[in-house]
Amino acid sequence: MSGIGGARAALGAAAEPWEIQIGRDLADRLDTKPPSRWSRPGAAADDLADLVGPGEVVLAPSATRPSSDGVVWTPEQALGAGARGAALWVDDLPYPRIIGAIPYPELIAVEHAMAGKHSCLVLTGVRTTLVFRYRSWAWPAVADLLTHVRSRAHRPGAAEPAHAGPPSLGWERLPASPLVALGHTRHTRYLGAEPELPRRWLWQQSRPAAFVALTRQELVAVRHVLGRRPLRHGVQLLAVARNRITGLGTRGDRLRIAVPAGRYEVDLGAELAAEARSRFEPMLRADGRRRVVRKAPQAPKAPQT
Repeated sequence: MSGIGGARAALGAAAEPWEIQIGRDLADRLDTKPPSRWSRPGAAADDLADLVGPGEVVLAPSATRPSSDGVVWTPEQALGAGARGAALWVDDLPYPRIIGAIPYPELIAVEHAMAGKHSCLVLTGVRTTLVFRYRSWAWPAVADLLTHVRSRAHRPGAAEPAHAGPPSLGWERLPASPLVALGHTRHTRYLGAEPELPRRWLWQQSRPAAFVALTRQELVAVRHVLGRRPLRHGVQLLAVARNRITGLGTRGDRLRIAVPAGRYEVDLGAELAAEARSRFEPMLRADGRRRVVRKAPQAPKAPQT
């Protein structure tokens, strides 16, 4: 698994069973534009509520996307966050419409990636992974939903943030926003790196701004291009449940986050990745020591006669 890169890879992954490969000429006619108003989820909301309970639903209209198989057409999808978990719905009649569900206690990580007009949210659980592809103009609604999902998973019973944060919020205040800290900023530890200056040649890519935050519930890594409002235009994000992390490491520019089922990687730059490992790994090791359950002494057995 590879952090933000994993979600980016999912943007162009091979066609899903419910997707249809089409030609580029047809893709131009099927391509969608931002709607003038939000569509009501309708049947999707009912199906999702039956499985995970009533809650928030984000609907992605049918659209085309690039894939390793060429251009594919994706039917209408909906991602729901109910009282009991998150689930993905696809309008794929006559087959079952619910693709999968993740109960909140099983949520391991959330990844989000954007590339132009295409975006992807990946929720990874103990037994399944949900991949929700959508058009980037819907990011504000997706940001609110993923904030609710993580808050319910990692802070059960606590008051939830009403939204991910105000759309006008700047990058410098993002670490304290509900999107990152889930409304609990007191114990958040934060490390950041400024972006590189623009390169001389267009083919030379400049590194975007980045930061890593360790909250009571998660390790959160975020990348963003300065000059654009993150809660209006989107971010690249990886959030891993703190109680699932078994270790931190580095490999070149990447921070490696180990979990029982594998590993996540996120490109932060060598300096920030090394600093995050040095500062946060001792805190996570302390978490592991506190989670050790000591065996209760056995009651003495009665002497046999």
